[in-house]
Amino acid sequence: METARTAAASTLSYAIDIGFLDPKKVEFYKTPGGFTGLRYAGNDYKRVTLRRALPIKHPMEYISVADQENKEIGMIRSLYELSEKQFSIAMAELDSRYYSPVVCEVKSVKDKLGYVYMELVIERDGARHVKNCAVKDVNKNIRMLDEDRLAIFDVDGNRYVIQSLNKLDKKSLKRLEPYLF
Repeated sequence: METARTAAASTLSYAIDIGFLDPKKVEFYKTPGGFTGLRYAGNDYKRVTLRRALPIKHPMEYISVADQENKEIGMIRSLYELSEKQFSIAMAELDSRYYSPVVCEVKSVKDKLGYVYMELVIERDGARHVKNCAVKDVNKNIRMLDEDRLAIFDVDGNRYVIQSLNKLDKKSLKRLEPYLF
């Protein structure tokens, strides 16, 4: 029995071994095809994927790095530990994966056939744009992140963030109120 426990514990510890990458040895690069690659520990990964383990609460920490077959290479504890060049390559990759513009205004909200259709004014890269989106199952897809921040997830998988409900204009807040639980 003890041997089985030891074997199970050994397997479990291997399975949950996070394997943090040494930020001084991480070398991200852009391939000629525009993908993000990684040179690390004598290996050259021609295409890697970066994912946030805690995308809302700690977006700059615990970044998973996986190869083309989706096998995790390791995790970066904090992007701030990377050099400036490595940081900018990692951020470009994460920004392309996590489209989450900031909502500045809610122009309209219409409830129709189980969907909530919203016309939002979003800010992305310093410019404001009007964006239409549809939200299904508002109980799950319009969520408070904390006392003042809100996330809206649309049917296309996009995420929109309201950084501060208190700073949102009164008309926008009034339009959202029926969906804030």
